[in-house]
Amino acid sequence: MTWMTILAVAGVLGAFVFLKQLNSVTEEAARDHLRKGAKVIDVRTTQEYGERRLPKTINIPLDELKQRIASEAPDKETVLLLHCQAGGRSGAGTQMLKGMGYKNVFNLGSFERAEKILGGSGK
Repeated sequence: MTWMTILAVAGVLGAFVFLKQLNSVTEEAARDHLRKGAKVIDVRTTQEYGERRLPKTINIPLDELKQRIASEAPDKETVLLLHCQAGGRSGAGTQMLKGMGYKNVFNLGSFERAEKILGGSGK
């Protein structure tokens, strides 16, 4: 491997870790948001969602989020909790929605973390 390849891989991994942690929410805060009616958006692909999903989640794949979010959350003050498989896509989705003017968007992170917070088992 060349140094350029190593640096490129390191950059991609660094960006993934950064996105994963970006706008992360504590478990306690997430549960509080859920009690108050927050919506949970699963930004994994339709195929991933079909294989395993959590109850009361809305599937909007990351590549469709910009076009479809207004139909699920027309009010930009709605609290949205995003999750995916590992946390990177939900971090990217959180940033995207904030850029669109959504004020209360948080990254739940991975499927397993969302499952723990939501208290449901993925089917």
